[in-house]
Amino acid sequence: MITKAGVSDNKINWSIIQQHQKRRVADSDHSKTTERKQLLELLRMLLTENESELLAALHKDLGKSAEEAYASELAVLLQEIDFMKRHLNNWQQPKKKHQIKLGSMSKTTVEHHPYGSILVISPWNYPLQLALMPVIGALAVGNSCFIKPSEFAPETAKLLAKLIETYFSPDVLVVVNGDSSVATELLELPWDFIFFTGSKKVGTIVHRAAANKQIPVVLELGGKNPCIVDETNLTKAVVQRIIWGKFLNAGQSCIAPDTIYVHQTIYLQFLQMAVEQIKLFYGLHPLEKATIGRMPYEKQYEKIVDFLKQGSIYYGGNVDAEQKRIEPTILIDITARSPILYEEIFGPILPVIPYTNLSKLVNELKRLDDPLVTYVFSKNKKNGEYIKDKLRSGAFSLNQVILHAISSDSSFGGVGASGFGRYHGSASLDVFSYERTVYTNLLPFNIQKQYPPYQSNDLNLLRKWRRWLF
Repeated sequence: MITKAGVSDNKINWSIIQQHQKRRVADSDHSKTTERKQLLELLRMLLTENESELLAALHKDLGKSAEEAYASELAVLLQEIDFMKRHLNNWQQPKKKHQIKLGSMSKTTVEHHPYGSILVISPWNYPLQLALMPVIGALAVGNSCFIKPSEFAPETAKLLAKLIETYFSPDVLVVVNGDSSVATELLELPWDFIFFTGSKKVGTIVHRAAANKQIPVVLELGGKNPCIVDETNLTKAVVQRIIWGKFLNAGQSCIAPDTIYVHQTIYLQFLQMAVEQIKLFYGLHPLEKATIGRMPYEKQYEKIVDFLKQGSIYYGGNVDAEQKRIEPTILIDITARSPILYEEIFGPILPVIPYTNLSKLVNELKRLDDPLVTYVFSKNKKNGEYIKDKLRSGAFSLNQVILHAISSDSSFGGVGASGFGRYHGSASLDVFSYERTVYTNLLPFNIQKQYPPYQSNDLNLLRKWRRWLF
């Protein structure tokens, strides 16, 4: 069972839930923009004043280097906070519209209002970033948040609970730790909004629970993000980008290039260049020097180890079972109908598959679930446009990986099986609030033709004067 600090108890702390529910009304006041900015500044202080502790926790959980942890977790959060503080005043202004027509004279105002109490369920692969990124947008528009971090990144989850309890009032922000049973219990509560990041399997459970209570929900899931390299654009820079994006966070990124499809004419050259780049990034013995992160989730580690058997290992393939580390590995000659061809990998294995006909490849990829992103490396404009138009995905990235998802100027989200709902930047401000229309009639008298009984010619008059009446 759960309490506000996430410690096991025999009952839910309902008083905290009730405090959150009160904010549904209290924070609909647009004059509170200054207070919301102060909350964002408080979150910034939490991150900057406790940077070393946070980096240490991320290292314990995922084996992240300080540089990778800062860039992929703290830096993007700090950028998002800066963006929100800069743009919140303009975004919060109600949109006004006056209408003067024969049938009415009115003033309409569209306001953004917070939903109220928001549950954020976050995963283990980026345990700090993906716990707090949605919170930034939610707090900016006046919501309160409960965070349920993943139990598979326990050091980060415990530290996050401790710091948030220190910096924030429990009626604003709370961390609730625990296993899947705690998440199940939380899903039974009357939230105003649920934000989930994780697997499709658990996402389905969350979606069903939300639907039962008519709770709006955002699902950020995963997918097999294809990466197509055609014969026009094989360079050292291209291979660097792909290898970095694939093995960032030990391959545990929902937007990592999942499988590389390389034109047959450059296939062997790509493989050779990829091996050289792996050596440059991670050295000759990445497991001995721990230059690549670990996999904290046992079932996922076992799944990745099994994937190693589904093709020929071109490079890498060594594992450290005790630390749950796997070398950056290139896999070729994938066995037909192998699960690795259809399931999201989410680990440090890079399948490289040659192709000869682009349209045939695209048709094969269309049979897979819609991914979060499609990556293409090409100097041929027609090839890029063709792939973009034919394949559906949450994003399309030409000649780069990962970077489209870390800018506050761009929304982030999936489509179809990769999820729905978008956030980051102004999209977060939109998704965590609802639009309320305020209509004021300014006409002091009624147009009697509006009311029954209607005359025989009234329908013809409506047809004739429609555009000036409504």
